[in-house]
Amino acid sequence: MKKFFAILLTLAMVLSLAACGAKEEAPAEKPAETPVEAPAEDGAYKVALIQQHQTNAFQIAVTEGAQAKADELGVELTILSADQDAATQISQIEQCVSEGFDAILFEPVDPDGLRDAAKAAADAGVIVINVVSSCSDWESAGISAVSCGNNVKAGENEMQHVVDLLGGKGNVAFLTGPSAVTDALDRLQGYHNVMENYPEIVEVVAPADCEWDTAKAQATVESWLSAYDLDAIVCQNDGMAVGAGNAAGANSGIIITGVDGTPDGYEAIKDGRMTGTVAQDGGIMAASGLEAAVTLLDGGSLENTLIIADSVWIDASNVDQFA
Repeated sequence: MKKFFAILLTLAMVLSLAACGAKEEAPAEKPAETPVEAPAEDGAYKVALIQQHQTNAFQIAVTEGAQAKADELGVELTILSADQDAATQISQIEQCVSEGFDAILFEPVDPDGLRDAAKAAADAGVIVINVVSSCSDWESAGISAVSCGNNVKAGENEMQHVVDLLGGKGNVAFLTGPSAVTDALDRLQGYHNVMENYPEIVEVVAPADCEWDTAKAQATVESWLSAYDLDAIVCQNDGMAVGAGNAAGANSGIIITGVDGTPDGYEAIKDGRMTGTVAQDGGIMAASGLEAAVTLLDGGSLENTLIIADSVWIDASNVDQFA
């Protein structure tokens, strides 16, 4: 009997040790959970592109250029529109910061009003880059780079061609974007820089803010044509120039120009509703801005923090090369 109890005791100890061994081995299974965390280290950067709006061909080119570059670089890109509202854009920037985005590219609706939001995002460790246009005094707002066209030079380019076509004298009117937007202010400055040298070029009516919109431009020009004798209508984007051309009609004899080089602008040049445009590639601006963001996120540095896209004059003589 004693021998029997000894055997039972031995078996109980073996079972007890086996059970303890199972408990000791449990932590060894934890390393198997580590691959779950791997995507956070190896996953794509989260980048937001916040546009002023998405209502014309130029803005569509910005969207498409950014997405193509994101696909190329393996970036997770979220595209938002502020619908021309600064408060909406501020809220979108704040939301992107709270959601842990690695970088924010944005086209400021208000170059002054967006500085604080941009700086708060940069202070939170987010890479912030302006595309297409920039905030005022952008370096002090923590913005890492600006990828844009030179809008003063684009305005000068456009206006100089208008002046040459008019032979240095004539009545002109301007259709502008929102007066608070850097692009609009800079292009208007470019117009005036050229006009200073041509006293016989007369601005016969105050610039009309048509908010980049084709329909608003068309309605404005329809009213102008009944009140003023115009030789040229100088527009700050192709969408408004198309509207002006719609109002004046094809081959009206009025010089009508735009900026951006968009498909609808090219079509209007071909059928005589527009005279010409200064092409600026919004897609390249967005793509270059995204590439700069990824360079910084990878720990690199930028050779240039102001990235300028070239512009070129396009009219009936060369539109087929671009359309």
